[in-house]
Amino acid sequence: MLKQPQGCCYISSRSPLAAMTASRRQESQQTQPAVQKSTSSMDEILSKQHYRRTFFGAVALVLALALIVRFFVIPYFDSAQKLTGAALFGSLLDNLVVSLLLAVFIGAFVFWLKPDIVKRSAIEVIEPKQINPLLKSATSATRSWIFKGACGRYTRATTIPKLAEAARADGIGRDITICVLNPMNDSLCSEYATYRRSLKSGKSGTAWTRQVVQEEILATALTALKFRFSEPLLRIRVFFVDHFSAFRLDIADQYVVITKEEKEASALRADAGTYFYDSYKDDVRLTERQSREMTCCGNIEFSGQIDEMKLREAIKCADLFQEVRLGEINLARVLSCVNAPSDPY
Repeated sequence: MLKQPQGCCYISSRSPLAAMTASRRQESQQTQPAVQKSTSSMDEILSKQHYRRTFFGAVALVLALALIVRFFVIPYFDSAQKLTGAALFGSLLDNLVVSLLLAVFIGAFVFWLKPDIVKRSAIEVIEPKQINPLLKSATSATRSWIFKGACGRYTRATTIPKLAEAARADGIGRDITICVLNPMNDSLCSEYATYRRSLKSGKSGTAWTRQVVQEEILATALTALKFRFSEPLLRIRVFFVDHFSAFRLDIADQYVVITKEEKEASALRADAGTYFYDSYKDDVRLTERQSREMTCCGNIEFSGQIDEMKLREAIKCADLFQEVRLGEINLARVLSCVNAPSDPY
């Protein structure tokens, strides 16, 4: 038989005190995730416009029904419960003051308890139908834009034109950095085409082949070259990368948006000043150091739409593709992508 040391309180695992302690500990562990889940769900509802509209509509409907029941239904059955508008207003004011004080106190207390590392590491999930408006809203206020991806279809169709429009409207320049695949790396473009064909979005539309990937990249590079020489307020740099990722980065001054090729896939958003935002910018800096930057032999004059002669001149001047292999490329399709780009979203 074990002897209990003096001055030490020993609690048996079978004692009622131990059972009570374990029960309270279990209740605490179960309650904390529930509270966190509830707070997260409310944040998600209020941060999404379509959820927010439905939520406030439902609250207004419930409130209207509650007022009807309180003013008309209950007094109908019990006249002593009749309530005037002034009495109701006074009661609401009293409750409002108490609720406001409690909300401010709890909010300040939670903010004070939250560690700085948590505040700086926030990341948000963006639903697919919110991606396009989110990207477009950032182009009007940002002074810089960084894209890292594969072909840059959305960048050439929407981002660059909108940044050029914002620069002209404000009279303030914009810096644009674009990282796309190296069109002269055949094996890389073939691997990316295989990846795109494996996705759900690759089952429809133009079949993804090595040539199609190269045509898309050339169209993006030529669009960047066109805006570089025709829009003096834009400073555009293009880097050709020899590896690809399933994710794309669009980094504005306000936030970074991480997307995938699938239209139905959700995105991630990290605001400026957070750990993830700075980390993604560092990732692009490292990519630039390992990539070939597009250079041009001189100024190329662009006026209106590009024709095949101008396209060949730009490809040769910027060393975008081997001139002897241009017969493999559908130049008419490249011209269509440059002169009449379509928004993939």
